[in-house]
Amino acid sequence: MVEKTAAFRQRRAADTARWRERLRRGAAVYTVEVDAATFDLMERFGGLSPDEADDKNAVRAALGRLLRAGLTALRELEARRR
Repeated sequence: MVEKTAAFRQRRAADTARWRERLRRGAAVYTVEVDAATFDLMERFGGLSPDEADDKNAVRAALGRLLRAGLTALRELEARRR
């Protein structure tokens, strides 16, 4: 069996603390697979420039903006139906 280093234990403790905090807030974390069509939407509606495709933070921010815009549009559509 491989002995765990102090750095490994610290990372694991930090991961567990983040997991417990998300659990307390009622939040969930999901893996998102993004294809070319989603990248196009992030460029068009999320403010992602083509040269930022390899920048995780830029993609994360653009995906968040895209999802918020989509949710806003769905809420407006639902409000119009009522």
